[in-house]
Amino acid sequence: MRNAVSETDSVDNVNHQHKTRGTRNSEQVISVSVASQRSFELAGRVAPTNVSVLIHGDSGTGKEVVARYIHKHSPRTNAAFVAINCAAIPEQMLEAMLFGHEKGAFTGAHTSRTGKFEQADGGTLLLDEISEMDLSLQAKLLRVLQEREIERVGGRGTTPVDVRVIATTNQNLLQAIENGRFREDLYYRLNVFPVYMAPLKERVEDIVPLTQYFINRHAQNIPSCATRLSSEAISVLTRYAWPGNVRELENLVQRALVMSQSPELMRSDFDLEGLQSQTSPKLGSRLLDQEVEIVRQVLVEQTGSRKASAAKLGISERTLRHKMQKWREQGIDLGVAK
Repeated sequence: MRNAVSETDSVDNVNHQHKTRGTRNSEQVISVSVASQRSFELAGRVAPTNVSVLIHGDSGTGKEVVARYIHKHSPRTNAAFVAINCAAIPEQMLEAMLFGHEKGAFTGAHTSRTGKFEQADGGTLLLDEISEMDLSLQAKLLRVLQEREIERVGGRGTTPVDVRVIATTNQNLLQAIENGRFREDLYYRLNVFPVYMAPLKERVEDIVPLTQYFINRHAQNIPSCATRLSSEAISVLTRYAWPGNVRELENLVQRALVMSQSPELMRSDFDLEGLQSQTSPKLGSRLLDQEVEIVRQVLVEQTGSRKASAAKLGISERTLRHKMQKWREQGIDLGVAK
């Protein structure tokens, strides 16, 4: 498999090369690169079970897409898929949203409300960005996962729930455990089956089919004559680092559709050169730190085996060896056997 789409590839040929998988909401799951194919292969294997899944990867890589894929291909597919972003809800509200509350449980609780666990009964609950959950609430979540029952805020009894939990994180949870920010027992309860979603810069083969998918999707709502990519646009898209991953790509496609004045989206419509000059210095160090931590975690989990670690990361053993050598030359110690 090629590592990139060449400038001379025709857009039509590229668009027919990608694999798509349907999701419940009719979105396409596009996986052409080795890394993304590996992620969805793992998702497909765990889907028929009730095993808890922890999906980790940078923000914007498509972790929720993987979660929905697991739900769609599970025996729970006809039940609810309920998602809650733990980072977007104030701490004092998150417990009531998860477990529900009774009338009068707190100021403003004029009626009883079901929580996300009850809403997802028989189905799947996605806990997005689980690392942002407060420690005290982590303890209550652990109890629910162990006992398979919830107690509403202000309630006096428990309600059994049958929920498959999938969690996502863009943080190194092992480091969070060391820092006292995440419960170790909850980590092992959630991380029964880990799935890694690689950043878009490591999934170059996915970029063009994803771009074409977003063109088709948003052209329905954005008046534009553009329906395809020019060869020069393909060239610049596949060379950009994508610090915001798939989410950034979708946003830029929408901008390009607004800017376009021809049947093809041109290089200038994306203005990636300007974005590159603005974001590279600021994000370079942070992205490197995140990549090193993810590789270190996988190496530890695989007891130092580069072959097994490369397979789990969705990259070749040669690529992993090259990364490790480069980091050693930079003075970065992975803390595992060389």
